[in-house]
Amino acid sequence: MQISLRHSLFRILLGGIVITATLILVSVWNGTASLVQNSLDKEIDVAKEIFKYRLEAQASKIGQIGYISSRQYSVISAVIRGQANDDIATTESYLDSLILRTDADWTAYLGLNGDVVASSPKEQWIGEQLPENGKALLTDSDNYESGFLILSDSLYHVVASPVKMPITIAYTMFGYEINDQYLASISNIMQAEVIVHSTTDVTAERLAIASSVEPAVAQYILQTGSERLNWLDFLTGGKESYVSRQVDMSDIGLDGLPVEITIALDVTKQYQGFANLLFSIVVISVVASAVSLMVVMLLSHRVSRPVSRLVEAVDSIADGNYEQTLPDSGNLKEISDLSHAFSSMQSNLKSREERIRFQAQHDMLTGLYNRNYVEEHIGARLQSRESFQVIAISVNGFRTINDLYGYVNGDKVLQVTAQRLARWPGMAARLAGGEILYISETALNELQLETLRHILEQSVEVGLVAIPVKVSLVLLDCPADAESAEDLFRKINIVKDEANRSGSWLVQYDDDLEKHYLRRLAIITELKRSLQSDRPELSMVYQPKLALDTMTVTSMEALVRWNSEALGFVPPDEFIGIAEQAGLIEQVTTWVMGQTISDLSRFRAKGHTFSIAMNLSSHDIQNTALLDRLILMLEEADLTPQDLELEITESDLVEDADLAIENMRKLKASGFRFAIDDFGTGYSSLAYLKHLPVTTIKIDKSFILNLAKDENDQQIVHTVLSLAHIFDLDVVAEGVEDEVSLVMLQEWGCDIAQGYFISKPQSAEVLFDWLEVTPYQNKKER
Repeated sequence: MQISLRHSLFRILLGGIVITATLILVSVWNGTASLVQNSLDKEIDVAKEIFKYRLEAQASKIGQIGYISSRQYSVISAVIRGQANDDIATTESYLDSLILRTDADWTAYLGLNGDVVASSPKEQWIGEQLPENGKALLTDSDNYESGFLILSDSLYHVVASPVKMPITIAYTMFGYEINDQYLASISNIMQAEVIVHSTTDVTAERLAIASSVEPAVAQYILQTGSERLNWLDFLTGGKESYVSRQVDMSDIGLDGLPVEITIALDVTKQYQGFANLLFSIVVISVVASAVSLMVVMLLSHRVSRPVSRLVEAVDSIADGNYEQTLPDSGNLKEISDLSHAFSSMQSNLKSREERIRFQAQHDMLTGLYNRNYVEEHIGARLQSRESFQVIAISVNGFRTINDLYGYVNGDKVLQVTAQRLARWPGMAARLAGGEILYISETALNELQLETLRHILEQSVEVGLVAIPVKVSLVLLDCPADAESAEDLFRKINIVKDEANRSGSWLVQYDDDLEKHYLRRLAIITELKRSLQSDRPELSMVYQPKLALDTMTVTSMEALVRWNSEALGFVPPDEFIGIAEQAGLIEQVTTWVMGQTISDLSRFRAKGHTFSIAMNLSSHDIQNTALLDRLILMLEEADLTPQDLELEITESDLVEDADLAIENMRKLKASGFRFAIDDFGTGYSSLAYLKHLPVTTIKIDKSFILNLAKDENDQQIVHTVLSLAHIFDLDVVAEGVEDEVSLVMLQEWGCDIAQGYFISKPQSAEVLFDWLEVTPYQNKKER
């Protein structure tokens, strides 16, 4: 049947309109479906990275705390006592404090074979061993290891650090239970739901273990959720629809466990919005078919072009180009709404990625860069051989600030310090605690460093409280002083140790500091080994002291010597101070007391009645238990306190005068006599000493060595002797090297002389023979 041209044209145009409308629908359908699917894939990937970052950041934070705490002597001592079952309570108490500091759900000390020595809460897992994947975290490296464990049917994220002295003797482990509350807190940041579930059960179904949603919803997602959008739901608006994906977490230690992690996104609103959009487009198409062909063609032209451009722009955004500018959507409201929706999504995705990037690179408390970022930054600059200056700033006594003023005020001190430092050109990063790394744009001279210190040490006012701040600066020049970021941080710790030891506010790296640091470590290691050995390398020598009125030996000074098999001869002036810093001085003093008392008993057996003077350090005179042990040793050897004279230096009294004087008075009441050693080199005076239970002062040898030739030394010594006799104090002159000095001291009324002219320090065996032939021996003892 023939039809009119008008009908034919109408059919052609109508067909064109239908085809055009269909193409528009297909284009919008495919473009939007691709965009939404890509967006959802991106959100799931971002959510996964946030989840991993949260776990890694948590592991990094706890790992640093575990690294620092596990290298403290008090911690090592607590672990040793705990392993020996001597003091489990102290170990558990320390673990309790770690839980409070880290908000961990569980922490424990583990033996080398993975058994739980002590834990908090203490009733859990004592004596049990970790599963095999937990033992894999117990490595001998200097860093921490993190992973997952199933303990008591619960999934834990754990961080393990070795405890070294210096070899590994145990491990610390912190655990966070992956429960509903933990996942809910992460879900708020991820803007997605997280479900931890079993792989399969007896019914071949996955069962939710912990989730950020209600258990019923979580099970519903596991049973009905799919990895891709179900496009048929667009037509119905979708009721509580989820897109879920099981994510691979093997790179963070979840492999090998019968659990998996699924991330789900609620796409109900997307379904409903897209369904509304499709409905609007269909209505527009139907209305366009009823109007004139010109309007239809014009409308198709106006619709197809912006949609095509919008799809291209959205595809570009889906590929990660967030700077893509969306094309002008024209005057059609539906297309404009879609464009605005895409623009809003583009802005949100960009903002979310920027926020994630900021959190990954910055310290959230101070706003400064974090250790990970600055380590990469320094590594890149060192690799390019760029010259720059690194300043490590330490807030001295930061832990004390937290204890005295509270952690909130301690955080405020760090924030104010960061703000002050931000005014200086350069970049700064917070490493840990009160440690900040600053890289100036240009190298600072000493005057500028002094100015920086003055600014940072201004008191921090919090309310009505002014918190005093003291800082120390460590200076390194790169790349001269470091080859890598790891090498730089290691050397910063070395120079910080020197700053703490010397009390200087500014210390610059020098190769000698590293040599001294390694020397101190070697001395500590070898001294521990020597004290624990069956054949100790320590020995005692004794130097006779001559009474100048009778010219007889009335006392000897006990001096410790150390001939190390590995280090050779180590002077006492070197290893005694290091022993005090390392907490070994009590063991050294205990050995010295035992050996001295033993040798004194041998002298008594030979018929000699002189006493022995023994040196005590500042730590010893404040150690009441050690002094009680000395009295017990004397009683067991059938000796009395009158057989020993205790020598202490002026500086030891000044350090804690009240406690020192109290202990000295108790010992004097027991019969001990005290002498002040190295008099004239410290801060005290004769007027100060008259209030102390002291009977003798020893003039430092620096005033005696050149006494025969130096008139200034003669005046000083003569004056000290006159004043000492006024205060009824005996005087010992140490360092007598010649007969002229000895005669001069005798004429001035000095009580006792000691030095190489009389005898050098010798072992007890040599002194037995010396006492038989010396003219200074008391004839009554022969």
